[in-house]
Amino acid sequence: MAVDMFLRGSGFLRNIPLFSHFCLNMKLLTILVCICHVLHSTLGIDNSCYDSNGRAQKCVPEFVNAAFNLTADATNTCGLTGPQEFCLQTGVTGARKSCGHICDAGNPSQKHPPDFMTDFNTQNYWTWWQSETMLERRSDWLSSRQQHVNITLSLGKSFDVTYIRIRYHSPKPESFAIYKRTTEDSEWEPYQFYSASCGRTYGLPYRGIITIDKPDVATCTDEYSDISPLTGGEVPFSTLEGRPGSEKFENSAVLQEWVTATDIRIMLTRMNTFGDEIFGDPRVLRSYFYAIDDLAVGARCKCNGHANKCEIGPNRELVCECQHNTTGPDCNICKPFYNDRPWARATENDAMECLPCDCNGMSNECYFDAELYRNTGHGGHCTNCRDNRGGVNCEQCLPNHYIKADTNRCTACNCDPTGSENLQCDDSGQCQCKPGVTGKMCDRCQENYYDFSIYGCRPCGCVADGSRDNKPQCNSQTGACVCKDFVEGQNCDRCKPGYFGLDGANPYGCVSCFCYGHSSICTVATGYSPRSIITDFETGKQGWTGLDRGNNPIETQYNGILQNLGISAPNNNPMVYFSAPARYLGDQRFSYNQFLSFKLRIGEEQAAPSIIDLIIEGSGQQISIPFYYQKNPTPGLQVETFRFRLNELPEYQWHPRLTAETFISILANITAIKIRGTYNNEGVGFIDDIQLDTARRGFNGEAEAKWVESCTCPEGYIGQFCESCAPGYKRDPAFGGPFASCVPCECNGHSEQCDPRSGRCICNHNTEGDQCQLCAEGYYGDARKGMPDDCKPCPCPGQGPCVQLSGGEVVCTDCQEGYGGNLCDICLDGYFGDPKGWFGTERPCMECDCNTNIDPNAIGNCNRTTGECRKCIYNTAGFSCDNCLPNYFGDPLADEKGNCKACNCYPPGTESVGVLSCNPQTGDCPCLPNVKGRQCNQCEVGYWNLESGQGCEACMCDPIGSLNTTCHLGTGQCQCKPGVTGRKCDQCDRFFFGFSTVGCTACNCDPEGSLDMQCDENGYCSCVEGVEGRHCDRCMENKYNITAGCIDCPPCYSLVQERVNVHRGKLRELSNLIVNIGNDPTAFNDTKFLEQLKVVNDSVNVLLNDAQGAGSDNGTIGQQLEKLKENILEVLNRCGEVTRNILTAGQTAEESLGDISSAEEAISRAEMSLKAAENYIDTEGQAALQRAREALEKFGQQSRQMTEIATESKQLSMSQLEEARRIEMLGKKALETSNEALRLARETMQMPQDIKRDIEDLKKRAEDASKLYDRTKFFANKALNMSTEAYNEALDLYSQAVSLQVPSVNTQQLVLEADIIKKEAARIKKAASDLMAENQNLFEEAATQREEVQKLLDSGITHQQRADLLLSEVDAARAKALKAVETGEETLREANETLQTLLGFNQVVQDSRGKAEDALEKVPEIEANIREAEARTQEARDALSGAGSDAAEALRIAQEAEKMAQGASDEASRIRQDAGQTKQKAEKLLDDADQLDKDVSDSKEQVDNLKLKADTDRDQTDNALQKAGAAKQSAKEAADRVADALAKVENISQILSTLRDLDTAELDRLETELAAAEAVLQNADLEAQFAKLTTANNQLKVWVQEYSQDLSELEKDVQNVKDIMDSLPTGCFKNIDIETPTAQ
Repeated sequence: MAVDMFLRGSGFLRNIPLFSHFCLNMKLLTILVCICHVLHSTLGIDNSCYDSNGRAQKCVPEFVNAAFNLTADATNTCGLTGPQEFCLQTGVTGARKSCGHICDAGNPSQKHPPDFMTDFNTQNYWTWWQSETMLERRSDWLSSRQQHVNITLSLGKSFDVTYIRIRYHSPKPESFAIYKRTTEDSEWEPYQFYSASCGRTYGLPYRGIITIDKPDVATCTDEYSDISPLTGGEVPFSTLEGRPGSEKFENSAVLQEWVTATDIRIMLTRMNTFGDEIFGDPRVLRSYFYAIDDLAVGARCKCNGHANKCEIGPNRELVCECQHNTTGPDCNICKPFYNDRPWARATENDAMECLPCDCNGMSNECYFDAELYRNTGHGGHCTNCRDNRGGVNCEQCLPNHYIKADTNRCTACNCDPTGSENLQCDDSGQCQCKPGVTGKMCDRCQENYYDFSIYGCRPCGCVADGSRDNKPQCNSQTGACVCKDFVEGQNCDRCKPGYFGLDGANPYGCVSCFCYGHSSICTVATGYSPRSIITDFETGKQGWTGLDRGNNPIETQYNGILQNLGISAPNNNPMVYFSAPARYLGDQRFSYNQFLSFKLRIGEEQAAPSIIDLIIEGSGQQISIPFYYQKNPTPGLQVETFRFRLNELPEYQWHPRLTAETFISILANITAIKIRGTYNNEGVGFIDDIQLDTARRGFNGEAEAKWVESCTCPEGYIGQFCESCAPGYKRDPAFGGPFASCVPCECNGHSEQCDPRSGRCICNHNTEGDQCQLCAEGYYGDARKGMPDDCKPCPCPGQGPCVQLSGGEVVCTDCQEGYGGNLCDICLDGYFGDPKGWFGTERPCMECDCNTNIDPNAIGNCNRTTGECRKCIYNTAGFSCDNCLPNYFGDPLADEKGNCKACNCYPPGTESVGVLSCNPQTGDCPCLPNVKGRQCNQCEVGYWNLESGQGCEACMCDPIGSLNTTCHLGTGQCQCKPGVTGRKCDQCDRFFFGFSTVGCTACNCDPEGSLDMQCDENGYCSCVEGVEGRHCDRCMENKYNITAGCIDCPPCYSLVQERVNVHRGKLRELSNLIVNIGNDPTAFNDTKFLEQLKVVNDSVNVLLNDAQGAGSDNGTIGQQLEKLKENILEVLNRCGEVTRNILTAGQTAEESLGDISSAEEAISRAEMSLKAAENYIDTEGQAALQRAREALEKFGQQSRQMTEIATESKQLSMSQLEEARRIEMLGKKALETSNEALRLARETMQMPQDIKRDIEDLKKRAEDASKLYDRTKFFANKALNMSTEAYNEALDLYSQAVSLQVPSVNTQQLVLEADIIKKEAARIKKAASDLMAENQNLFEEAATQREEVQKLLDSGITHQQRADLLLSEVDAARAKALKAVETGEETLREANETLQTLLGFNQVVQDSRGKAEDALEKVPEIEANIREAEARTQEARDALSGAGSDAAEALRIAQEAEKMAQGASDEASRIRQDAGQTKQKAEKLLDDADQLDKDVSDSKEQVDNLKLKADTDRDQTDNALQKAGAAKQSAKEAADRVADALAKVENISQILSTLRDLDTAELDRLETELAAAEAVLQNADLEAQFAKLTTANNQLKVWVQEYSQDLSELEKDVQNVKDIMDSLPTGCFKNIDIETPTAQ
């Protein structure tokens, strides 16, 4: 084989000089081969696996140094244990050595590892591998004179090795060898031995002979065993040089295997020395070692001629890029489906391409069949053929298949193995069937065959007459025949129970048994033959008549020529019928399931048939049918034949639908057959050939009538049709006819015979009755015992009738009126006497006289011996019920009963006089002192205490304090005048005074200024210190604010007071002056003063008008007070309405209580009546019953009257009992109704209590508003009074000035002061109005907020705010500040929600990381992020919670925010716990994620990106929290500024409220402070702060939305990874070797 020294790509250029040297050392042939290969490589001759025509040709990979850059392994290397010194041989003479060289594996510049044998070298720079010196391995040398070192080089794949070249950096060894192996687990095989002592070292001859038979033998030579050169010595080894057969390498499998190697091993056995090592000189020993600076392996990647290159595979291993339809690591096998010939190595003449199998397109799988290849030259044996194909080339159908014509595909025969002779079908797919089997696949029995089995099918043997449609057919599984509806049996050979007469002409097979409904077992009766009742009109009408709908006769016309019968309809009756004669009527049971036929023609082209065209009447019923039913035609101008089967089945459509029994019962007694003849007024119809099929007894050579039944009758019935009762049986019910049941006669043993129709027995033994159940008249006993001597003669006088009681006693039943007893020997109830003289002289029985004051229906009304009345009613008493009962009065003998009435004396007012408590005639009761009335139930006027039982006592009402002298009857309370109290109205009520004839006056003490609300006898209240007035309702001078206890005015007021005192002094001087002028008028006469005084008067008038305007209803304050008053009145009106509603509810409750009381009384009365009725029944009824029993026991006479009276008494007792039960039920219902009414009343009573509490609350609020209004009104009235006083003083002065002449005074000062006061007042008024206008929005906002809480009082609260304007302004400003704080708290809450969302986001990140190994490392970091977020949340909460001290509402909101933050912290803790669980799940999931490396890497990258984003989001969240904290701090600062401003406003308000006289300087100062307060409010810039908070809130919402989107995308990614993991198998079920090249 040619030796290629040009190593393209891998080490070729660096080895060109080496190639030259190597070639010079080779023989001539080898040199020529080298030259040729160089030309072949350099000229780039095409090495494609296919020629220009696409034909396959041999191709080989490029020739390379297979050892280049591979990692070699040496068993000994210097410097591994530390620095080692070695010496270099520099010459032979004197053995000069150069020492001091160091080998150190830890020093890059001094190390000599095995990899330096295969790295890049040049002629000027060599790296080498070096072993330890002989000094380090002296023991080996001394023991065996050898130093073994193995150098192993793994090529990573099979190569075709051409040569191996070794260049020594040290002297060449004396003995060494080259080995190779072809697989990683095979034994090492020698390539070549080198030794100067081949026999002694390797046991081989020197230069052994290689024969043609064994060309793969390794030989030993001494050619390269000398010591020179000391360095740079090369040892080339050619794998094929000198080996026989190498010229025919392509045909030599031995040589092909010889050159194949996957690993090369150089075994260094013994060093070459100069012999000086024996002296043990360390310098000498350090100079001997192994060193190789280059190891080259010239080879091609082994691809067996089927690939032109090797590439690095996925696992960094070399693999052939196989062509020629080959595959495998060395292209050593054919690809699947390319097995038509055996695989072979390519040659120059034949590429030995693997050929595809010929499977006719029916398979993609095959294998090489050597036997087939030997026989046919094609070895491809197809497998898994499609379309049910088989054969070597899928050229034929599989067994038991055939080619289907329409698809030309092999189709399974699917022959049933049970029903087929064999499983192969013919070309049409028809299987060969067994006897009785049919079907294309022989999978079912033939018609009328069954029992599908391995023997075929058996015939069913169905009877045609009983089979459906008279066609024998059966179930192929069971063999059961398909029978007609009324046929059964395996072979349809018998009728079902209740049916008979199997007949093929019958669509249902059999006919229903009739037997008059007494039996369902019947058979065909013998001796009957078919017959028909026929009318052919040959001899006339033959009894047929005409009728209309009302059964009125209609004339018929007989046509003797046509021999038919005609009929015409009257003008007003279009519907007439042909009526059948008597021979068609009567018992026609034998016509059941037979036909009624006739021919009919009418005079119209088209008729409109109806449900009553054909009518059959019988047994009180009627059936009918239209003509066109049962597939009959419609009557017309042509003669049509109509045929109707007389059967009840729905198929035959008779109307109405009846049972078979009912249908046959009509036929058993037909009373009329009507056939419609006309359809229009004056219409005509013609009938002919009428026939009714039936049967008759007898044969006469005719066929047998199979539809006549013979019944098998049960016991008690006889006859062919069970139409009669057997002897000893009767009809039940009596006279029930043949359809009635037959039951045994019931004669109580006194007869065995009875009338079968009526059931009446023929009695013996002195008995009578339908069942011999009674003794004959004159006899007594129990005839039902069934013994001959049951009835004995009666012992009654005159042989009268009698009865025997249950106790055996005989009682006569026909006594005279008034007499009774068993033997008619006692008086009956209502009569008295002694007919037997048992109590003295015999006396006849006479009727008792009780003046009709008894109940005639009662028992025991009088004593039956003496006649004394015992049960008087109508409240009467006495021997004959001729007196009223005690405590009753009236006329007991009046015609109208019930005149005796109860006295009803009132016990507390009635004097006890014994049993009689009233006059029996008038009913007047005896009364106690000062008591009046018939019933003594009233006190005299001016008296009370009737319940004392001692009479009534005087009221003794105080004449001054009482309205009159009367008092309450129960309590004695007199009617007091206003403000008066006490039972006798003799003292003033609390908080009232002045007891007089007009009552008492209210104190009206002011609650704020009074020590007690009770005043003294003159009406003066006790005032607190600093308060004065009759009602303690005003502060003393120089004091103000009665609510606060009339505190001293501020010092500034002293200045005003001093000015007032000055003015008062001047007024006194002026008054004195005026008095002096009055005393001496001539002393003053100044017109200028009068003019000046007029000017002052005008100014005073203007000021007065302003004051009046401010205090009147037309002024601003007056209007507001008036409006407030109106609103308070409105509230009071509403309260009044509520009060009226309460009163109405109270009245309703009282009425309900009254109704309840009435209901309870009614219940009580009903219970009393019920108890009385029960007592009456229990006592009198039981007594009467007992007396009756005693009488019956004592007397034995029979009395019919006694029986009737006893029966009547029993009925009356039962009616009384029923009435008592009814009364009891009514009482219970009344009780239930009363209880329900009581419950509703209680609920109604409870509702006013709730309303009362609400109204009391409203009243309290209204009172507060009223008090505020009163205070406002008080101050307004006070200002008005002061203005009026000033006006009056001015008016007096003016009047005096007009009437008098005064001296000249300084009025300019007065005018100036008046103007100043006027201007200041106007300015303050305007400022107040402006302030109200500016803060109107705040008022409305405050009103809106309060409206949700107090809708009912919103109007009053609003006007209260208007009355206290400045306070409302402060509240509104405070509310706005609180709203700003609330906005900050809301921002905190949203920030916490955002944090919670981020925590959930982190949890999702953890879940996604749990799908990969790297996600586990991120869990602690996520937990740290959560803790950091919690810390930041806590910081934000701490920063924001400080605002709670600003206001109580802000504190509550902050606490709620803290709870929410705590909830977020708890959620974070739960997330940490879930993260730990997720970590465990992730660890478990990691064990099953071996196949997800790439996906996990991608997921890791995504997780890292998400983590980065999460960190960014956390920073943004922190920023948001900081902004929220800043916003909160801004809100706090704004609230502080607002609070300061409000404090100043409140101070101004307090100062303004205390002013009585105005001071200009003080007003200026107040105005300055008010302006400063407004400036503070403006500087607070609440709107800007609120806008900032709103912007921050909106940004947080945007972030939350973005985080939600990221979370959704992450969840999708996690789900995708999970789906990929779930779709992977748990193991690898088909391992495919993929060649991947290693790094070169």
